[in-house]
Amino acid sequence: MSYPLGLALKTIQYLLIADVAIIFCTNNPNGNLSTAITTGLILFMYFIGKVQNMQLKNVMMIQIQGRTLSETQKPNMNLEFGIVALAMAVFGFLLWKPEFAENNVSNWFYSNIIDIEDTPIFGFIFKVVGFFFTITILMRMINALSMIFSGRAFGRGDDNNNRPGRSNRNDQDQSNRFDDYEEVD
Repeated sequence: MSYPLGLALKTIQYLLIADVAIIFCTNNPNGNLSTAITTGLILFMYFIGKVQNMQLKNVMMIQIQGRTLSETQKPNMNLEFGIVALAMAVFGFLLWKPEFAENNVSNWFYSNIIDIEDTPIFGFIFKVVGFFFTITILMRMINALSMIFSGRAFGRGDDNNNRPGRSNRNDQDQSNRFDDYEEVD
């Protein structure tokens, strides 16, 4: 599948996920603003995780297979993050005006998800998978926040190798090595 077609399908998918998530928030009798904010954060982390997985997959393809991506295959990260921002903007808009979330497609997805959830065996599996998915997303969020608060996300971590004026044994060993293209006096 070509990248532009995949991007269009991904945009539709993300917008539909945001739409169905709003229907779940509004049809929940115990739902309130904190439920919607939590849902929005989990949705945001899911979208960012999908973008990171795509980046990792492309890096692994380059490193393991040794091939470079052509310009038509190479993902445009600005567009990818733009799709995430658009989906989250639609989520926010639909949170403000939930009557726009009601349409045939999203209602069909909502009713099928509820039917799967109410099925005895599949519903249990569905809930277990959802539980572990939520735990994974929350752990990613905690790791990201700890990385931000520790300064490692901005390159200011406690690592001695990053401090100027400090050298370690590996740096000295590296300076004594020669490669095939270096002249030796």
